Amino acid sequence: MSAPRFSVLVPTRDRPATLRHTLATIASQPGDDYEIVVADNCGGPDTRGIVDELASQSIRYTRSDEILPMTENWERGLALCSGDYITVLGDDDAFVPSTLEMARKVIAVSNPELISWSPHTYWWPDTIVPWARNLLIVDLRDGAVELGSRQVLEQFYAGALSFGDIPMIYCAFFHRGIIEEALRRYDGFFVPRDTAPDISSGILGLHVTQSYVRSNRPLSIRGNSGKSNGTAQWARSLGAEQREIYFREERIGLQGMIHRSLVPSPNLHVIIASAKLKCRELYFPTDDALTVDLEAVLRSMIAGLNFEPEAYEDNLRDAKALAAKLDVRLDPATIPGRQPIERRLLWGPVVNQDRSVQHLNVNCDLAGVRDIACAARLIESLLPPVERFLVPPDAAPAGSSEA
Repeated sequence: MSAPRFSVLVPTRDRPATLRHTLATIASQPGDDYEIVVADNCGGPDTRGIVDELASQSIRYTRSDEILPMTENWERGLALCSGDYITVLGDDDAFVPSTLEMARKVIAVSNPELISWSPHTYWWPDTIVPWARNLLIVDLRDGAVELGSRQVLEQFYAGALSFGDIPMIYCAFFHRGIIEEALRRYDGFFVPRDTAPDISSGILGLHVTQSYVRSNRPLSIRGNSGKSNGTAQWARSLGAEQREIYFREERIGLQGMIHRSLVPSPNLHVIIASAKLKCRELYFPTDDALTVDLEAVLRSMIAGLNFEPEAYEDNLRDAKALAAKLDVRLDPATIPGRQPIERRLLWGPVVNQDRSVQHLNVNCDLAGVRDIACAARLIESLLPPVERFLVPPDAAPAGSSEA
């Protein structure tokens, strides 16, 4: 039997309520050129039960006998992937119905080493962020571009691009040659005991490729559920319980996971900088164009104090600790005061300053969307037919629509 074209790795840790819908969106993809690898991190019987219920020949299931650190479970699952192109999908994330069809079209046009995108976003009803519950953010853009890997990597390290702009394996298809090269060079694909293995995967992907394709049209949906580790990091004031579970299962704690040049903090700027520092040490320790400006990290922490006013005091404390470690004096005049933010759910088209509309916010309560599989079907109905993907606008037949 020949190897599949696509492998979809789904690491999971006791989240059957969301996993059920995640797997359904993959298993319903048209075609027979893909496999699903479920890497169960010592979960209960419900996880295996969901896999068995699907009764899909495309699913491979493996379960660890003990709770593993997250990246160890990911590496274990990655070793079972046999496809030419590999992606990782979270157990509260989803494919849209045309995900693999779009990927096939990109491969047919340019045969890239890497295909990346920024996902749509779905906030599950049980997310820890109350003002975002039942919100679906649909990205209306279309088309794709080819980017130079080195230029993007330098811009990311310089702070000109955010982590969402790099090709993380959570929202990218990596050709297996990239993964094999990483294993050959570094004895592993993921950075061990890392607070942001998705960010580190994007850095590695840029490091070992010359160029890649970035699709403006998302090929997946990021789900933020009640047990989302990413949301627990992002929403510092609300995620303490989930963070504690995560760090306990990592067996090392936050202090052991954040790079020693920083301070142990769940602050997003610290987490991003830690990933950059760890990757620099592993992949390009002598590259002067790929350094981390720690004082710039400090400035970002100060500038972002009111991104989450509820965590203002905690983030300010950590910024002061980093300033002390760097022997930098903080000018009180540069520290903004705490400013409350009105939190409410807004839906409808998101209009940019140039009057263009690139996103649509959907109130899932009003739309009757109950889970991420429903969200995936709704998104598919809102966007142009996949047959129009990568077709130049001037080649579109009369009456057709373009995003």
